[in-house]
Amino acid sequence: MMAIRDLMREVGGQLQPACPSCGKPLRVTRITPRSSGRTNLRTYGCQQCGVWLTEAADEPIGRRGRHC
Repeated sequence: MMAIRDLMREVGGQLQPACPSCGKPLRVTRITPRSSGRTNLRTYGCQQCGVWLTEAADEPIGRRGRHC
């Protein structure tokens, strides 16, 4: 199984996940909150290829830094 962290590439000086098909940056398209302190589910998508990947965030809710 492929993990988002396996797709990380430097884009514009920052690490971002890249599409496994075309190599363009994947964008977070949805964050689904989960209850009981479990990690959120994040969905990433490539508009070019139509590739969608979903995984649980590594950090539990409330322990994550601010993301822009």
